[in-house]
Amino acid sequence: MDKFDFLDERLTDLREKHLFRGLNTIESADDGLVRFMGCDSPKVLFCSNDYLDIAADKRVKEAVCQAVGKYGYGASSSRLICGTHKLHLGVEEAFAGLLACESALLFNSGWTANEAVLKTLPQKGDLVLLDRYDHASIIDAAKSSEAKFHTFRRDDLSRLERFLSNEAYNRKYIVTESVFSMDGDRADLQKLVELKNAYGAILIVDEAHAVGCFGPNGAGLIEELGLSAQVDIIIAPLGKAFGAGGAIVAAQKNVIDYLINKARPFIYTTAPPPVNCAAIMAALDIIKTEPARRKKLAENAQYLRAELTKAGFDTGPSSTHIVPVIIGDAERTMRVSTELFEMGYFACAIRPPTVANDSSRLRISLQCSHTAEQIDGLVNALRVVLSA
Repeated sequence: MDKFDFLDERLTDLREKHLFRGLNTIESADDGLVRFMGCDSPKVLFCSNDYLDIAADKRVKEAVCQAVGKYGYGASSSRLICGTHKLHLGVEEAFAGLLACESALLFNSGWTANEAVLKTLPQKGDLVLLDRYDHASIIDAAKSSEAKFHTFRRDDLSRLERFLSNEAYNRKYIVTESVFSMDGDRADLQKLVELKNAYGAILIVDEAHAVGCFGPNGAGLIEELGLSAQVDIIIAPLGKAFGAGGAIVAAQKNVIDYLINKARPFIYTTAPPPVNCAAIMAALDIIKTEPARRKKLAENAQYLRAELTKAGFDTGPSSTHIVPVIIGDAERTMRVSTELFEMGYFACAIRPPTVANDSSRLRISLQCSHTAEQIDGLVNALRVVLSA
């Protein structure tokens, strides 16, 4: 008897519920039009997080090639041994400036950044308060912390305020994304700042889907709202609009020094490759000097939402470049995604547990290179598929 036979039953259950997931393999660069393995023709990509079309920019490629020639590829060690290179420090200094914080620290991914912050800073006797739809990395990190945690709804902050008013805890942390990855809506950061000030809480904001896309310099929604001095810790993953990898944690210097000394996800892992730092810096230069990319991304999102609404589709509370088409049933959502793919458009089906039961959807994400013709084509294809 195979020791892992028990997994077959679980996998069968996933398939029967239309919740089984597989991998889609791309054979070309992600530039809005991609070729998948086994397909004769390219597909228009409507589910990439490369919002500003930077991942394949020639300036990023050139910076990476130069860095490989000088530094090789891997960092070869953890940061506290011999894995810290000049390029790591350059990225950290640049983002401390961009995010208007005293100091910054580079992590291997957004997941490890959230894990490091939420497993290291909150202690026993503290309380962590999460938006109920925060990213899984935030939720899992909070669950594994010694602090207690509760969730709140961003459309009704009364529950959050009740917890904040409880004086039984040593410290209270409010943790939110600025732009939510499945609904495409925004946290009310102004109100959260008011509450954290009123109750002496610590506010942590994950700008994964906002950094690069908002703000005069592309620093994110916090910058756009003029709240840089009011947010205590900023987490800025760089695998989306920056088209690179890794994540920045930015805060006052003693926070960063403490993470360097105590955060296990930082201490016990090999440093990000120096070439990734070169890609990040090239992307940062593009983001700061080419605001037209952000403007075009916002225009594409507004146009898509208007056309989908006109066609009678449910786009939820979206107000950004992430636009869901909420279908509900997981099986139907999978069918719609498959038929769209056959018509030349890739919009990924998102199902539970990533979203709530009966809220399966297509998560459409825009890129600044999408044309009106491509957007119109997607909307028309959706009309055909969803009317069948």
